[in-house]
Amino acid sequence: MHFKISGIRLKAGVLLLTVSVFGCSKNTGGDIIKDPVIMTFDKLEPVSEMRVFTGRGMQLDPHLNSKTIQNYLDRNYSLKTKTGEIFYSSRFAEPDVSNGYGKTRFTFYDNGKIRYSAEIINVKVLGDTRILKSIVTNKIEDDPIIKSELFKYKFDTNLDGTYNYQYVVHGDNRSLDISLLYYKLVRYDDQGNLKSLAYGTVHNELNESFIQSLTQFDTLAVKAYRVKYSSK
Repeated sequence: MHFKISGIRLKAGVLLLTVSVFGCSKNTGGDIIKDPVIMTFDKLEPVSEMRVFTGRGMQLDPHLNSKTIQNYLDRNYSLKTKTGEIFYSSRFAEPDVSNGYGKTRFTFYDNGKIRYSAEIINVKVLGDTRILKSIVTNKIEDDPIIKSELFKYKFDTNLDGTYNYQYVVHGDNRSLDISLLYYKLVRYDDQGNLKSLAYGTVHNELNESFIQSLTQFDTLAVKAYRVKYSSK
């Protein structure tokens, strides 16, 4: 899932949360933390194997069904629309540093401002998990998958038909992990006709209960990663 910088909007009156939500302070037991706190990229690490589910949530064995799985990951699709036919090149490619992670860093300013690729305008705390809401917006019609139950953490949607891109983050004031999920979801109607196709990567996690919603002809592939950053 790629966000579009051209869609940036800033809603007036949004209060930037302080760096303290990540446990940052100027003195933690005699250990001085300088402002701004900068975290740079360490590595992109897979935290699961590729998991492929077919209709009614049955998981394919990666050893017994390796050819079937590879064919699914490599397969391209065409989808008929009201205006014609759209062709999709949906072949799986392992994400790596060439995606730009090596050049991106977290910056926590002493006035509470946070920046990661773009300005972070809100931080939601859910136990040990932080949801960082970016100033960047996309059109929901371009990424309708974000309204499904596929992702564990919901996206905020706006009245103008956009949603704010967000990052699911784990960690503290010394190191952070950003969740990254590859997904490919192909859905069919009861007659076996292709109904929808969604694929890509998103900084979110899988909602495991979604697997049980797959119908007879549907297929879902997912693989989880963590993008790791630390202060040096």
